[in-house]
Amino acid sequence: MSENREQRTPGDGELLYRLSRGDEPAYRLLHDRHQAPVFRMSLVLMRTTWDAEEVAATAFFELWRKRDKVRVVDGSVLPWLLATTSYAAKNSLRSRRRYQRLLSRIPHEGDVPDHADEVARAMDSLKITDGVREALLQLNPRDASVVVLCVVHELPASEAAVVLGIPVGTVKSRLSRVKVKLRGELREFAPTAEEANA
Repeated sequence: MSENREQRTPGDGELLYRLSRGDEPAYRLLHDRHQAPVFRMSLVLMRTTWDAEEVAATAFFELWRKRDKVRVVDGSVLPWLLATTSYAAKNSLRSRRRYQRLLSRIPHEGDVPDHADEVARAMDSLKITDGVREALLQLNPRDASVVVLCVVHELPASEAAVVLGIPVGTVKSRLSRVKVKLRGELREFAPTAEEANA
C-alpha cells in the first residue's frame, strides 16, 4: 500500500510541467517540498529572519514567474531554487546596504536584535563548524551559491553550471578561488605534517 502511495508521489519534473500549465496545487507541492532548505540558505545569506523570509519568497515567486525556464537538475528544482535564492540575496543585500547607510545616520536607543541564534541554527543544520560558518558568511552570494551547490549539496560542477547558467569552467575557477580563500581563513583545518605525508 505504501509503495503505491510512493509511486503516486509526483517528482519535481512532473510538478514543474503541471506548474507550466498553471496548476497551482503543483506550485504548492513544490513550495512545501523545498521551502525548508531555501529558507535555511536565505537565513545564512541574509542573517535576519525578516530579510530571509523576503528572499525565500522572492525565490519561490521567481519559480512561478519563470516556470517555463526553470532548470531541473537530477530530477530536482532545488538547485535552481538555491541559485535563485543566492541571486535574490545579492540584490537584496545591495539595497539593504544603501538603506543601512541611511539608518546609521539616524540616532536610536537600545539594541536591534540580529537573530544570531536563528542563523546559528540554520548553519548548524548544514553540519559545519563555527569557523566555516563565519567564513561562508563573508562570501559574496555569487561565490556562496557555488559553494552551497558544489560543496554542501555535492553537485558536480557541470550540474552547478546548468543551474547557475554559467560555463562549467567558471564554476570550477570560482570554486578553486573560494577554496584558496577559505584555506587561508580556516587554518585550523589545514592538515598536519603527518596527515599531509600520509
